Amino acid sequence: MLGKDGKFQVERNSAVVGFLDGFTELTTMSVRRLLFTIFLGYFLLNGIFACLYMLVGVEHIGNADLGSQAGRWMTAVGMSLETLTTVGYGSVYPNSPGAWWVAGVEGVFGILSFSLIGAVIFARFARPKPKLAHSAEALLAPFKEGWSLQIRVANRRSTLLSEVEARLILVMAEVETDAGHLSYYTLPLQFDRVSFLPLSWTVVHFIDAESPLAGMSRADLQARRAEMILTIKGVEEVYMQTVISRMSYRWDEIVWGGRFIRSFSAKNGSMHLDLDRISEHTLVEAPERLPS
Repeated sequence: MLGKDGKFQVERNSAVVGFLDGFTELTTMSVRRLLFTIFLGYFLLNGIFACLYMLVGVEHIGNADLGSQAGRWMTAVGMSLETLTTVGYGSVYPNSPGAWWVAGVEGVFGILSFSLIGAVIFARFARPKPKLAHSAEALLAPFKEGWSLQIRVANRRSTLLSEVEARLILVMAEVETDAGHLSYYTLPLQFDRVSFLPLSWTVVHFIDAESPLAGMSRADLQARRAEMILTIKGVEEVYMQTVISRMSYRWDEIVWGGRFIRSFSAKNGSMHLDLDRISEHTLVEAPERLPS
């Protein structure tokens, strides 16, 4: 359900929704696609208004090149470029009511278009994004007198995350009744929030008799296509806004018996966090089936 980029792998097919939610689409699409969309729209608008100038008559544009058809088109395109970008070099200009009307309408489109581009760029840069490191695999690890599911996360940025909350959801298919039906379980955590996240945080779900994982084996998780979705939410101190990060662990991304190796140490009076060791763990012997 959830990709490695933290986005749900769901395609929504509706032309109406896509059209009405165009601004959100512009702020979330890839940079390459955004640049392509901007330049495509720019050249398309120029082409439309150049055609309108040709329909009105290039002879109604001052300093127009009327010597050839190519010169007429160059004048129409040049007039459109100057008006749409509001540059106005003055080399060509409208000199009839019809040409002035077209230029006036194009000027409004130019102002609105570049305002929209500026708003999109600002929204993309001003929106804070989390950058969390997380373990490549979840661990079925010893915990107190039993077993637990553990995932380790850390903040990659030097800025501080505060009021950090975690939520772990288990998704499993009901293969015995209907393979297309999914069941969702909220897994209780040892700690579901911390005040700050300066180092790493190991999110722990203790597997007791009330846990949805109680009595299950690795084969059971595979048969039910189990997937863990971890959501981390916190306040980014620079923007003072809430940021949300999601990560997914399928049944084949769970180490059946492991223990995390500490990823931080004290050196020269300060703590040192090695982000490259977030996923490091040792293997331990685990039961074939979890206690129930």
